[in-house]
Amino acid sequence: MISLLVGSSPRFGVGVEVGILGYELFLKETVSNKKNQTPGWDFQTSQVGLDFQNVSYLNRISGKSMFVGLKDKNKREQVVWDLDIQLTTGKETGLRPFYLGKNNYIGYETSKFLFGVGRREHKFRPMSFQTSFDGGDGVFLEFQPQSNLTLQFFLWDQYSGSLLFQKDRFHSLLAHSPKEKSDHWEELESKEDKQSHHRRHSFGFVYGNDLNLRLGIQYIELGSWGRHVKDSPRETKSSGADGDSIINGNVGFGWDLYFVDVQFDFLWAKGNDRSNSKITNSPGSIPISGEAIQWGAELQFGGFLFRSSHFLSDREERNSKNQIIREGYVSLGSHPGQTPYISQIFRIFPSAAVTDTGYDKNFALIDGKCFGYLTELVLQFTYRKFVGKFVGNYFLPYKVGGSSDGRISFQKRDFEVFSIAEGLLELSLKEDSSFELGIGFSQVILPESIGIKSNFGYVFGRLEL
Repeated sequence: MISLLVGSSPRFGVGVEVGILGYELFLKETVSNKKNQTPGWDFQTSQVGLDFQNVSYLNRISGKSMFVGLKDKNKREQVVWDLDIQLTTGKETGLRPFYLGKNNYIGYETSKFLFGVGRREHKFRPMSFQTSFDGGDGVFLEFQPQSNLTLQFFLWDQYSGSLLFQKDRFHSLLAHSPKEKSDHWEELESKEDKQSHHRRHSFGFVYGNDLNLRLGIQYIELGSWGRHVKDSPRETKSSGADGDSIINGNVGFGWDLYFVDVQFDFLWAKGNDRSNSKITNSPGSIPISGEAIQWGAELQFGGFLFRSSHFLSDREERNSKNQIIREGYVSLGSHPGQTPYISQIFRIFPSAAVTDTGYDKNFALIDGKCFGYLTELVLQFTYRKFVGKFVGNYFLPYKVGGSSDGRISFQKRDFEVFSIAEGLLELSLKEDSSFELGIGFSQVILPESIGIKSNFGYVFGRLEL
């Protein structure tokens, strides 16, 4: 990505960001004679997905896209604004028409209160992963009674997966042609037009400075939002919703010890998923009751940075007949990882999740939402203007099928015999916050029985005037 930041007239002080994103992907698949290590898994979530295991082919995908962004953060008397929006070339390149930054709002501020409309990041969200993000899109109230205590109330939030451009720019890359990418976007748009009741209400606080405690609680209505989620017309007509909802929470702490930073969060989710599936123990409704833990640590010494992040969810509880008794943990917000394949191109979440396409749980290599363990390792070296960065992601899913107690497990026998891994190398030149130019190269490692080998490269840059 090559981007230019050009300042406008001093009267308004709005920054204009113009960028071009370029990438190249090589994907090679061969028919493998090895025993299938991934029963119950598929390369695609669609019915034609089995073709990827029966046909040999080589794909070379390259492309580019453009965007124009506006940035401004300022205050006039008690009116404040923090604007960050990027307009893209859209459908033909597989991108959405626009993306909001982590904050994009206008509000009214006093010494202790901030009332705003727009996107505001959740300060109480888990912080173990370097690029994880969640935020509300709607109306919010922020209260700071003292310098070390911040409370956030999201009165109304039109939840849409908390998408960021940096987290979505490679997502539609496997849609090969411009028409396929346009169809991919139009399909998402059509689904969104039919979605209902996915409003979210959230509350959270952060207390402390170097040692801080955080707590967050979120309530979201699902309605018909998701591939297998259906509304009950009778109950929706009488009460406005049919009970498809999730309460999601986190409680944790962060401890900044000069050159060491430690983070830990306990996550939980409770709710109800109405379903007529025959694989459920009680057709008509599946209770959601799950937990997960997330922890991480970062060490900085001189020009070196080392960060290790981990996420471990529980799983669905099944009886001896392989019927679902209850669902496991359901996550909200963006993907926690930052490597291209796992977080965007394949986009495999380490639990069930509510994303920009709604609530889903499946066991697939593309748009997978499957319970398991995800870890990320970041090694970074900075010398003057040079920055070298290596990021490794490793995902180990729980076994699919069979009876399960649904609890968090640390035992090897409860996980699959295969894993999905990826390595990313980035080299760049930086000068403060005004200039950046670099390249990135990534390779994914999949089970041999799938027979897929792929690597990916991209360029990026930024210039601020």
